[in-house]
Amino acid sequence: MKKSLIALAVLAASGAAMAQSSVTLYGVLDVGFGKVKGEKWGMNNGEGYSGSGDGFNSTSVIGFRGSEDLGGGLKANFNLQTSGLDLSSSGTGLNFGREAWVGLEGAGWGAIQLGRSSSVAAKVMGGYDFNGTSYSSAYDRAGISAVTWYGSSRRSSQVQYVTPNFGGFTLRAGYTAKGDQTATSNSSVGLLGAPYGEAKAQYSLGATFANGPLSVSAMAESKAQEGMRTAYAVGASYDLKVVKLAATYNRRETEGVDGYNTIANNTGRGAGGKGWTLAAVAPFGPANVGVQYARNTGADISAVELFANYALSKRTRFYVDFVKTYDQNGVAAVGAVPARPSEPYAIGLGVVHTF
Repeated sequence: MKKSLIALAVLAASGAAMAQSSVTLYGVLDVGFGKVKGEKWGMNNGEGYSGSGDGFNSTSVIGFRGSEDLGGGLKANFNLQTSGLDLSSSGTGLNFGREAWVGLEGAGWGAIQLGRSSSVAAKVMGGYDFNGTSYSSAYDRAGISAVTWYGSSRRSSQVQYVTPNFGGFTLRAGYTAKGDQTATSNSSVGLLGAPYGEAKAQYSLGATFANGPLSVSAMAESKAQEGMRTAYAVGASYDLKVVKLAATYNRRETEGVDGYNTIANNTGRGAGGKGWTLAAVAPFGPANVGVQYARNTGADISAVELFANYALSKRTRFYVDFVKTYDQNGVAAVGAVPARPSEPYAIGLGVVHTF
């Protein structure tokens, strides 16, 4: 009898310990058909002129995240997320290039992450792009998306902290030490010319107030190296139920280049400049339809985006996305690389499944 009671106690303790720790497999799978101006339709073929992509609307990824209850209101968290998977080819290696961090979270003081994770700008300003910062994002195609400052929505070797939610207000901060920074050339951020100056420690700070239908955010990120500049952004949205509206303004980390063709070069996410955006999305039962406009006043570029989504379930939806840019020059042929048209457009339609 005693042995049975001891065995039951051990089993119960083991179950309690297991309940305190969890690991979740998750993912996003996007596959469809697309094209760009002057090219043919193809599977995942709407991202620039590279011939393939990881999904037109969403980046296809697989990830593992987990949490352990350490007691006293303290938790340990982690997240590992692959780089984009191309479901139209065999390029599906498991490289955790998007998220790779571990951190601690306390009920009273917030959460901290250490490693590679989404930038503060992506987390603070991403919600004002109503189509999920897809490839058709007018903000990105005009070169003024805060999500893609420095050509990426991620930051390596970053310490990031977020406060608890205080009545709708949250504050988020990020830091990357100088020793973890690498100096880059102008060409690596979408510009031509000599390398920039010495790498610098980088600081990010963002705040959001979200209460009911209203959301307001502001953030800034210091320059990563000499010759760059501090980037900043502000945004607001309001949900009228029949339609949700948003507006943003942001100044990027580099000066713009007139006519820089963000789709044609497929590297325009590093284009600089400054400008503003407007967006509207309306729900229709399981569907939504939206339009977004972006104007880069620094680089004299504008873009218009149209999108629609139809939810088959909570995890599966159809989409149609279209984006066209204006006031952009064509790109001449270079060696074996063919010429790119002026004022290009891109269109994609497909299905996204999350798990």
